[in-house]
Amino acid sequence: MKKRIIGMSAMGVVCLMTAVGCGQAGANGKAISTTSQSASGPHVGGSISISPQESGPWADVFNPYSPNGNTSDISKVIYEPLVEWDSNTGMSKAWLAKSWTWSDGNKVLTVHLRPGVKWSNGKKFTSADVVFTYNMLKKYPALDSNGLWSFMKSISAKGPDTVQVVLKQPNSTFFYYFSGVPIVSTFQFQGVNPLTFQDQQPIGTGPYMLQTFNSQQITLTRNPHYWQPGKPYLQTVNYPAETSNDSTILGLESGQIQWASIFSPSLETSYVKKDPTANHFNDGQAPAFDSLYVNLHSYPLNMPEVRQAISVALDRSKLSKIGESGYASPVSSLDGIPDSLASQWGTTSLNKMFPATYNTSKAKNMLLKAGFKMSGSKMMTPQGKPFTINMIVPAPFTDYVTLSNQIASMLGQIGITVNQQSISSSQYADDMAKGNFQMGVYWTPTGPNPFFVLNGLMNTQYGGPIGSTALGSNYGRFANDQVQKLAQQFEGTENASTQKTIIDEMATIYAEQLPVIPLLNSDTTDEYSSKTIGGWPTKQNPYWDTNSYGGPVVVLTQLYQK
Repeated sequence: MKKRIIGMSAMGVVCLMTAVGCGQAGANGKAISTTSQSASGPHVGGSISISPQESGPWADVFNPYSPNGNTSDISKVIYEPLVEWDSNTGMSKAWLAKSWTWSDGNKVLTVHLRPGVKWSNGKKFTSADVVFTYNMLKKYPALDSNGLWSFMKSISAKGPDTVQVVLKQPNSTFFYYFSGVPIVSTFQFQGVNPLTFQDQQPIGTGPYMLQTFNSQQITLTRNPHYWQPGKPYLQTVNYPAETSNDSTILGLESGQIQWASIFSPSLETSYVKKDPTANHFNDGQAPAFDSLYVNLHSYPLNMPEVRQAISVALDRSKLSKIGESGYASPVSSLDGIPDSLASQWGTTSLNKMFPATYNTSKAKNMLLKAGFKMSGSKMMTPQGKPFTINMIVPAPFTDYVTLSNQIASMLGQIGITVNQQSISSSQYADDMAKGNFQMGVYWTPTGPNPFFVLNGLMNTQYGGPIGSTALGSNYGRFANDQVQKLAQQFEGTENASTQKTIIDEMATIYAEQLPVIPLLNSDTTDEYSSKTIGGWPTKQNPYWDTNSYGGPVVVLTQLYQK
């Protein structure tokens, strides 16, 4: 499909509640190894072409906070966070921050910045830039997508390389949200409106800086002031403007693209088998879902029993086989707990109570019991009108197009008419975020435990009024007072048993209400070639996931021309 672009919605709770920062260790405590340099290995020079997302012509907008900017994979190469997170594995890696400590009962966070970091124009990076960035989020709440300032009391510089954050109260979900924010410079963003600023000449701390732009290709070049000595190795990084999965596949097959994240039903035969020693296909499973989002302000989708009936009408095994070629497995339960996390966080009783079953007759009877009626082959609402749903479909994403077609056909079997509207990927993302839809397939937040999925989909903090851009993934605008209370309780405790109990309660609400209908466990499909590029993660050296939701920077700084 594409590199999934998901806002910060996960953290390793263990990092917040320890006395010292996680440093180079992952959230699971394992050390992160890096590619070593040898005489015949890493050296400066060469280039790579990457297709992170099929988005059509590029926009001349590099502001990492602009809603109209390019894919965040590009901005993340220019603008860096304090900590890099591999969302697929739970690993963390100290980045602009070299370490961090907690004090005063986990209410005061002290971040020690990496010394000697410079912006790509040679100016010194300091704590003032970090403080400015977070205060900018406070001044412009629309940028504060994870509600950091609902947790924070203050942020201040304690010297050029130290930042101190004071929280209103201890919060077990704060650190990931905080540490993943892209840091911008005071000298460039001061005095501009970050909501509208295009940033056509971006200046970041990242390994690359803008060399040339046109709507068909963005080219980045090495940042000569980069803080990692000798890195990056590759001289240039090219981002061709791909318009569809098919065009990206052709680029991979011809060798014009060396790294991509797209879906194709025939990657093994069309790509890997053409050069098995050089062409690689990474099919992982993220702790997230491909789901059917519904607008909870649209009748009759606002009725829980209707959403339950729609869920029962969907053959998830068929969706997996036809829509995702089996790469994304069907969800086993409606409790909102990804299968990859179920062994630790799932509950057998919830799985038995809320299985993801498929039964067309049952689905139809559920609607009839709720007051709907059949007129010939058409399902009629209790008001006597045809049950019709308008479904938006992202044209460039061939797997989501197929899933949408299958869903429309399955709902047609119970008399629901689904009108599909094919739109661009950028329009699709905008319509979903603003609630300008009735139904559409989309991905969910991700994280090392189910709270980040459940809370991201149900907390009103991540929704907002219809027409305004949601600050998270509550696109359907679900609202439930008990969810809000449970979220506060989870954020206020570090006790694992208490957190598990809270997640059970949230999962029960989710399964009963189905604010978002889970379909498949999200796969993280990506492709890359080692024919001319070295330094990729391997089974022997799995230093990072090539398709982490956190972004490509950790891998990109290791790659080199053979």
